[in-house]
Amino acid sequence: MSDLKIQPAIVSDVPLILSLIKELAAVEEFPFEVTVTAEDLKKNLFGKHPSAEALLVYAGDDLAGFAVFYQTFATTTGQPGLHLDDLYIRSEFQGRGIGRKVLAHLARIAKQRDCVRFEWWVLESNVRAKNFYEKIGARELEELEIYRLRENGIDELSNKLDR
Repeated sequence: MSDLKIQPAIVSDVPLILSLIKELAAVEEFPFEVTVTAEDLKKNLFGKHPSAEALLVYAGDDLAGFAVFYQTFATTTGQPGLHLDDLYIRSEFQGRGIGRKVLAHLARIAKQRDCVRFEWWVLESNVRAKNFYEKIGARELEELEIYRLRENGIDELSNKLDR
């Protein structure tokens, strides 16, 4: 696809990013509530201490999708990594190699930043994505499980320090 553009998002793109996040949540039937706001995105993607970066993907003049990613660090290697938080290509643009090109673009960013790993999570129910990732050479890490504290759990645990 010669008219494909993958470009860093800017603060004025926040409404587009928010719309795509909500679209992704609906398409994937996320098993959790999506509470992100435009202010959250402005602060955490473009604020004083950005937590992540976003890319917008265009096929010609049409918005085809987005990706959000951030840099990580592994103590076992002493090296940085890149974590892809979300990759979404709208259904009408799927099957054209766009997702593969976005991942290749992110792999190039990882190389430029001297990252030794590039990883992401996928919903157990998203078989299509799993098959796609396997085709590009990614493998599931069977030795790891993800644990999470949500906001109230963070509050409870942090309060235990005071007891």
